[in-house]
Amino acid sequence: MSKAKQKGTAWETECVRYLQSYTKHEFMRLPLVGTKDVGDIRCHDLPEFVFECKNRKDALSSLSEIMKETEQERINADAKFAAALVKRRNFGTGGAYVVMEMHTFAQLIKERIDGRPNQVTGVTSPSFY
Repeated sequence: MSKAKQKGTAWETECVRYLQSYTKHEFMRLPLVGTKDVGDIRCHDLPEFVFECKNRKDALSSLSEIMKETEQERINADAKFAAALVKRRNFGTGGAYVVMEMHTFAQLIKERIDGRPNQVTGVTSPSFY
């Protein structure tokens, strides 16, 4: 196994352990499937999410490329949401960057707000807007 592959595998494993420990839900690393890759990590309880893990020194300067790959994997997996989990130098796993496109983030927030009661009125909000 190449050094880059070892770094990637180690980062995926760190992400799985962190997410499982924090959420108390099972996350798993996915096997490589070639050109129809469906992300690096999935959670049975969140089938609408795809997670792509990146441990690259040039990750911040390569965000456009990383997000194109992440979006393609979301499409391949027929998932609703995708996020890149980007290792942040000199920080622990909890200090990593979670990167998603703005429209994805807005949809996630909208669904979260629509599905919970308003903090002031206690009424579930019918719409984000």
